[in-house]
Amino acid sequence: MTAGPPAVEASGLTALPPRTVEFRGARGGQAALTWGQQGIWRSTQWLDDGDPYFNLPWTLPVTGAADVDAVLRAVGRLVERHETLRTAFVRDGESTSQRVSREGRLTVGVYEAAAKPMSAAKALAAELAATGFDYAAELPIRCAVVCQRGRPRALALALSHLALDGWSLNTVAAEWPRLVAGEDLPGPDWQPLDQAAFEGSDPPPGGQALRHWRTGLASAPRSMFDFPMREPEEPRFVRHGMDSPAAAVAAEALAARHGVTTSSVLTVASAALLSAVTGHRTAALQLIVSNRHHPGMEAMAGPAAQDGLCVVDLGDGTFAGALRHGHRRTMATYRNGHYEPALVLAAWEAEAWRRGADIDLDAFFNDVRQGGRWQGLPRVDPEDAAALAALRGRTRTFFVGAYPAVKARIFFATGPAPSTCEFYVLVDTAFLPGGVAERMLTGLEELLVRAVSEEVLLDQVAKIASLDPVPRPAGWTAIGHDWVSLPETEALLRRVCGTDAAAVALEDGDGGAPRLTGYLLARPGLDTPEAVHTAFMRAATGRTDVLAPHHYVLCAAPPADPAGWPGCPRLAEGGGREPSPSTNPWER
Repeated sequence: MTAGPPAVEASGLTALPPRTVEFRGARGGQAALTWGQQGIWRSTQWLDDGDPYFNLPWTLPVTGAADVDAVLRAVGRLVERHETLRTAFVRDGESTSQRVSREGRLTVGVYEAAAKPMSAAKALAAELAATGFDYAAELPIRCAVVCQRGRPRALALALSHLALDGWSLNTVAAEWPRLVAGEDLPGPDWQPLDQAAFEGSDPPPGGQALRHWRTGLASAPRSMFDFPMREPEEPRFVRHGMDSPAAAVAAEALAARHGVTTSSVLTVASAALLSAVTGHRTAALQLIVSNRHHPGMEAMAGPAAQDGLCVVDLGDGTFAGALRHGHRRTMATYRNGHYEPALVLAAWEAEAWRRGADIDLDAFFNDVRQGGRWQGLPRVDPEDAAALAALRGRTRTFFVGAYPAVKARIFFATGPAPSTCEFYVLVDTAFLPGGVAERMLTGLEELLVRAVSEEVLLDQVAKIASLDPVPRPAGWTAIGHDWVSLPETEALLRRVCGTDAAAVALEDGDGGAPRLTGYLLARPGLDTPEAVHTAFMRAATGRTDVLAPHHYVLCAAPPADPAGWPGCPRLAEGGGREPSPSTNPWER
């Protein structure tokens, strides 16, 4: 495989003739995608061709007396060592596989910087990463050497997230100076081809993780965003960031006080903010699980992370109580993040069938800090209110960017900064105004700082964070964990039936729990509860405002009075939700 020369126009750089690095690794081969690769691959399919959203700009320093040839040799050895850097991703009909080239060429740019070579390299890396990779035909790495007075000072890189994740970047960063120095490093013991073979074993690993997912799906709201959509902003997805040393100090204090991790503190705080806006007492977040505690994966260069489901019961209690409960849920999620995606998808779709609506869990939290900790925080006593207030004066919020398409309704994330709480919130403006992202950031800081000095009630989080709960119009009601529009549900049932002779009523079900009952006329093709449920679920795809009736009553004739459906003679009735091969097209 050959990678073409990087085309750049970074200011302050003079282009020198590019160089070619030839590489020959220990092996090549083709295999199914690893589960970690599958997660990134699915997300890339939401983007237009050439979209750089999943590109990683990165720079590595070059210290000592190494010359350009030494740096180029180090680049070649890096590509030879890590098969992920010489991997293409090839479609074959409906499936995609990873194809590792054993040998090839990489064109490396060479540039002379007039001043500040590391700053120039960062600008150059951003430019290299500004164009999406051709995953099937291009190496997932672009790079250029930045020199000053002829001496290499930095390596600018653009990397595909399909090739490396944050953990892998740390691995490469540790190897880089040793490779430049000419050390003969032992080869990696575990590569994505090995991981794919392990995950393809029979039976596959991840049985406990699958059970964790099934339990979480059954207890989560079907969507945190079950309310009317709004006119989206342009571009639709907006991301804001914050640097807050005070939030970090407060999070450390809360973690120590309650015997939890700072990652759990940030996860539960994010869940509380999301619940305050959306009107849910149970929050569901997908955590990005690194999976690096599994054997072999701790040293593998390549994406290993998968989404894990964390369901936090917030209820009417205190933030401190939610921290203790949420920590247990968070830790269980991180332990159960390695699973076969197809099996979780089947469980997801079966639960949607039973629940009567698509399950939309596109709310995420990603803690990218190394080891989930900060190093070098300011030495401030969190119990000293004046000192903590002074530290808040250093807080900075900023706009990060806007994007046309992202597979998330909301995305909370930390940054890698070691001496401050670097935190980000992305929102889908079709559901929440873009300004909510910034208010959630300042609200996070306010919530954490206040929780250090007082007992914070969860029903006060919206007020504390200056967030406005989303209003739901008349006709919306809560049924269990889910909000549903009764008028829209009835309108959809009538559309499915092809007649106005249908109705939806909220009634008492078994044990007094509220249930939706759908009344309709039986007709060919819609003459059993299972057939009606199948038709309703197909029509409801992608909607967050409707819920399929829990019970269907098929009648021979409509009532004279619209309120008279319960008294009509019944031809058949039942739930229609229990999966069966004949009625559930999603069951595996």
